[in-house]
Amino acid sequence: MGIVDEFKRGYEGSASYRYEVAGKIVTCSHCGGQEFEEGSALLNTGGLTFLNLDWVNREASLLECVNCGKVEWFTREPARKRVST
Repeated sequence: MGIVDEFKRGYEGSASYRYEVAGKIVTCSHCGGQEFEEGSALLNTGGLTFLNLDWVNREASLLECVNCGKVEWFTREPARKRVST
C-alpha cells in the first residue's frame, strides 16, 4: 500500500472492509470478526539491514480487526470488499 492508497483511505474516511485471500473471506483468529483496516510492513532481514538495503526486503499486508485489534499478516495482497452500512 503506497502513499496514494494512504491518501485515498484518508480522503474516504476510516471505512472498514472485508477481505478475501486465496478464495476465503478473512476472519479474525481471535474474535471471529470479518471487518478490518489495512496496512503494510517491511519484512526486514538482518543482512540487507546491515548493508542499508532495507528497501529491497519484501512487504507484507496487514489487516487489523476493527473489533478486537488483532493484526493478521499476509504475504499476498488481500482483495478488498467494502462493508455496506
